Amino acid sequence: MVHFILRVIAVITLLYASTAQAEPRFSMQPEQVASGIYAVIPPTRELPNPQNRGWNSNSAFIVTGDGVLVVDTGSSTEIGESLKTAIAGVTDQPVRWILNTHAHGDHWLGNAAFENSVEKIYATPPVIDQIRSQGENWVANFKRLTDGATGNSRIVPPDTPIDSRQELQLGNKAIVLFPSGDSHSPGDLLLWLPDDKVLISGDVIYSDRMPSTNNSNLQQWIKLLPELEQLQPEVVIPGHGSITDVRGIEQLHKLLTALWQSVEEGYHAGLAAYETVPLVRERLADFAETYPGMDEKLPRDVPRVYLQVEAATF
Repeated sequence: MVHFILRVIAVITLLYASTAQAEPRFSMQPEQVASGIYAVIPPTRELPNPQNRGWNSNSAFIVTGDGVLVVDTGSSTEIGESLKTAIAGVTDQPVRWILNTHAHGDHWLGNAAFENSVEKIYATPPVIDQIRSQGENWVANFKRLTDGATGNSRIVPPDTPIDSRQELQLGNKAIVLFPSGDSHSPGDLLLWLPDDKVLISGDVIYSDRMPSTNNSNLQQWIKLLPELEQLQPEVVIPGHGSITDVRGIEQLHKLLTALWQSVEEGYHAGLAAYETVPLVRERLADFAETYPGMDEKLPRDVPRVYLQVEAATF
């Protein structure tokens, strides 16, 4: 009898442990923005850190009637697993496709969570190359930034290159994929649903947070945004920040244009890059409330843009 009781206790303990492990660590609440189209927005706008455990970027998914397309899978396999659980709470259709909008690790390190069901992972050729060559660096960097919370995510790179505008019919959804021309980062890929008037932009659009210009081509970015405005999207799911619409694109265009023009002003006035920072901060003061984090980012952003202004001058 004692042995029987001990075996029962052991089984209960194992079942409890399995259940606890199966529960997602991230409480994700998909928000429906149009028929079959959902956004998953984290509560934080900060960079990956121990408190947010790496969950700082937006994801989206589209229920097509013939499977689910996921756009960006987060900063770790664990975040991807939580996203998978959130999707399963909405539909029993399998995740058949993934789109990685760009090569920054907070948008694709969750790919491994979907490996058993996914058939294609879309990205542009530059993004595929970057993920293959720089993937381990992203894993290590996020692990450092989060004090190990993102773990050792396994790299599952995209396998289906998109090098030009493509129109897809996935189930009942008409989908347009188009490269940005290297704006926010090399190889950015956007997704447009013309029937639903929904744009899923990755980091080409930011709201509620100062954009990252780490490896951007600012002139191309500024050129692209009016083209996106012409789509007149009713919903824009950005790479970071809250859901917006065409007005969010217009506002970002004004910000980036002002950033370029103020750096250009400093350059032509003979100021060094570091001397240009106060000038830019003054010129962009009206944007500070809309784009938190500006003051911290400008000392890094201005020198990058300064080099681009210098290159454009010659």
